[in-house]
Parts: sequence; structure tokens; C-alpha cells
Amino acid sequence: MDKKTQFYKNDSFIIPVKIVSVYILWKIFHHFAMIEGASLNFFWKEFSIQAGTVYAFITSKFLVLIGQKAYSGGINIYLQNQKQIWVQDHCLAIPAKVVFLGSILSFHGKWNEKFMFIVVGLIGIVAINIARLLFVCLAWIYFPFYFFDMHHSFIYAAITYGFIFIMIRWWIIRQVGK
Repeated sequence: MDKKTQFYKNDSFIIPVKIVSVYILWKIFHHFAMIEGASLNFFWKEFSIQAGTVYAFITSKFLVLIGQKAYSGGINIYLQNQKQIWVQDHCLAIPAKVVFLGSILSFHGKWNEKFMFIVVGLIGIVAINIARLLFVCLAWIYFPFYFFDMHHSFIYAAITYGFIFIMIRWWIIRQVGK
């Protein structure tokens, strides 16, 4: 039995358990971060507002580049026809980033290679999320609500998590070869 086959036979159950465990730990953290009055809640709200402001600013600039009338103010993206999008904490792809980061850290590999792979992966997730926000804004302007809602809730989440699982799989296969 070659090394690759042996890896998949021995770890085929452990891989999804690690990924799901990372997600569960994220959900526990997020639960405690959302408790009103806790110091973690204050930090989380401030972080979400700052990150949402950056995402809104970048997205509004891309919208202007493609000829749309848009501008940002805080976490809001103001669109034509007096429509707006709020970039809230669940719009920041933080669970996706945590799943990616935690999964890569939980697998084998040299730390310097992990670091570089994580940086590239996080940049990819941010790029996908900015594109998602861009398309959500365009859907909000030009399409009926059900189209906007479907893409906001399902399609772009599937694309983001699909990218993450491809990256994790690539990392695992790459490490098996070593």
C-alpha cells in the first residue's frame, strides 16, 4: 500500500472531524462574543464594525469602477434608487476564515509553508467575499428580492466554502506527498 492510500485509509474519518471541530469551536466563541455586556462582546462589536467598514469601502469603490453610483458610510453601502446594504459581522466571512485557518493549522506541514499557505488562502477568501458583496449589491439593485436572497444566503456561501474545502484538500494531498 503506497503512502497516499495509507493516509486516506487511516485519516479519512479524522479529516472531517477536525474541520467540524474547528467550526464548533468557532460557534462557541461566537456565542460568547454575542453576550451583551461581556468584554468579549465589546471587542467583537468593535472588530465587526471596523472590518465591515473596510469591506463596505472596498466594495463601494469596485461598484464605482464598474459604473454604479455607490458610496460607503461606516458599514453601509449606499446604492442607487436609495437602496443600501449593511455589511454586518456575518457578511465578513469570518467563519470561513476560521475554518480554513484552523483546519490548516490542525494538519501536518512545516510552519513556514503553513504560514504562506494560510496567507494566500485568506487573501483568496477576502477576494471571494468582496466579489460576493459586489454581486449582492448588483442583485439588490437589478433583480427581484428572491434572487437577491437566494444568492445572498446560499450561492455565495457555497462558492466560498467550496473554495475553502478545495484549498484544504489541496493542502492535505500536498502534505501526503512529503
